[in-house]
Amino acid sequence: MFTKRLLAGTCLAACITGFSLLSAACGAQNRLAETKPHTGDPAAQASRLAADAGKSLLTGKAHAESLPEAEPPPTSDTGFFTVPPKDASRTNSHINPPDVLIDVGHGGIDGGAVHGSLLEKDINLAVAKQTYQLLTKAGYRVVLNRDKDYALSDDNKWLNNRSRHIRDLAQRMQMANDLKPKLLISLHVNSSFVRSKKGPYVLHQNNAGSLFLATQIQERLNALSGTRHLPIHGKTYYLLKRAQSPAVIVEVGFITNAEDRTRMTSDEGRQKIAAAIRDAVAAYIAHGDLGPGPSGKAGSAPLPVK
Repeated sequence: MFTKRLLAGTCLAACITGFSLLSAACGAQNRLAETKPHTGDPAAQASRLAADAGKSLLTGKAHAESLPEAEPPPTSDTGFFTVPPKDASRTNSHINPPDVLIDVGHGGIDGGAVHGSLLEKDINLAVAKQTYQLLTKAGYRVVLNRDKDYALSDDNKWLNNRSRHIRDLAQRMQMANDLKPKLLISLHVNSSFVRSKKGPYVLHQNNAGSLFLATQIQERLNALSGTRHLPIHGKTYYLLKRAQSPAVIVEVGFITNAEDRTRMTSDEGRQKIAAAIRDAVAAYIAHGDLGPGPSGKAGSAPLPVK
């Protein structure tokens, strides 16, 4: 489940040198009763640094002013850096490609999977914030594509398509391809009519880098949930088919399973999920560029319910 806007993350090159990332909570991946972004939030500040060609960023407010080269762009009410919309060349010239772009699934009118009053979009945002924080503290440049409850499709004024869902996915894809991150991690939550179904599923592209990252994340999240799921080739997924960077979709658990729900809705549980993703990213970066070679097929487990 994937949609919405771009949050620019940590240390984004020349624009954010000297900016302290340790002071605040992190990006914006949950509408839960989790950490709320505030002006001093590094995730909130760094996250708005990302924009994509033809779209405005997280707050939905376009900033048309041009950015002087060595200065940070204006910040929104959430403290995130922003980049003027509708100018891919300017975006690329002011933001070094991040190490990780975190795609925060759903948002705004699109709640994603539901269990009672609990919505997937909120869990996604909370997990993203904590993942952002751990990655930035580890020294990685990170970008979030939304820092609050917001539909990325609202920013898509460039695609003439009546489907809000397609506009949302296209916006996410365009942001990713404009920023050219080393890795794209899309965060989601699963759902099933079978309440006993639990645990993470990580979907990957048909390339070695994506499969390697998916395997690293899958193994670490399996350890948290006591499952033995294999990563899955997500060949039909819009973002995985079109993203130019190695990309994975991480279904962190089932909203319909009590054990997974407890983990995903507690600060401690989400911190463990975030740490697993951070460690997987570290393993990927340490391994070096795996290139676009074919990945083969990791597993034949059923695709997560969307």
